[in-house]
Amino acid sequence: MTQPLATPPLLPLARFGVVFGWGLRRSFRGRKILVAGILALGVALLVGFAGTKSRSPAFELWQLIDVAVLGVGVPLLALALVGGGFGEEVQDQTLVFHLVRPVSRTTIFLARYAAGLVPAAALAAAATLVTIVVSGVAVPVATSGAIAGIAALGVATVGAVYYALAALFKRGLVAGLVYTFVVESFFQFMPGAIQKLSLTHHIRSLYHRVADGVFAALAPRVQVAIDEAKRFSFAGQGPTKAAAEPWTTTSSAILICAIVAVTVLLFAARAIRRRDFALKD
Repeated sequence: MTQPLATPPLLPLARFGVVFGWGLRRSFRGRKILVAGILALGVALLVGFAGTKSRSPAFELWQLIDVAVLGVGVPLLALALVGGGFGEEVQDQTLVFHLVRPVSRTTIFLARYAAGLVPAAALAAAATLVTIVVSGVAVPVATSGAIAGIAALGVATVGAVYYALAALFKRGLVAGLVYTFVVESFFQFMPGAIQKLSLTHHIRSLYHRVADGVFAALAPRVQVAIDEAKRFSFAGQGPTKAAAEPWTTTSSAILICAIVAVTVLLFAARAIRRRDFALKD
């Protein structure tokens, strides 16, 4: 009796493009991307116009990008377009179409994350640019592009956390909301080194490293606010640190974001490989 041929082992991320293409088509065909796009661009227009009514549009834009775009808009886009990707495959029972192919669960997991990230990052960058353009503030093109890139990086980093939570827990997206608006908010508004426990703090650090000097030249109030932030961040730590920089350095912020995103994705992918999914009623 002949023995069945052994199935050759799959190469790492084999057929990644197939699953990525599936997920990308699904992302762009669904109503979610349309609704998220309309809301994101609508809010970007409102935020941009809001700054024009101020006595110092540059100062208002500097604050609005920091708080409204990076602090609220980026997490919500990541939650809406990235967080539920793998969970949708399980809930809609389409995961079985991938599992019957020669493709690993790790590949499926990472490819669906990438497929959700592309439209979310593009939309975050576009909404950021719309905010800047509508405000009428003369922000240099290079700075505007860098800020848009930071918004996209924020979606990738925060989205990885949401994506892992949604894949690991039944109420993962709810946990993501609690994490963003409770845990993150708590750490961000604490003085001193405690702020560095906030993931959003490091994303905002990239923004401040890129934008503070540019906006300070456009509006003196920005420099005053920067000095106040330094005093608040190091309150109670002695006079020698009163003027120290509260923001993470650019290289450290990028490294932290990369480590967090890779770690949570690999941890969740490992857990997914060991889990049984009820794919049929």
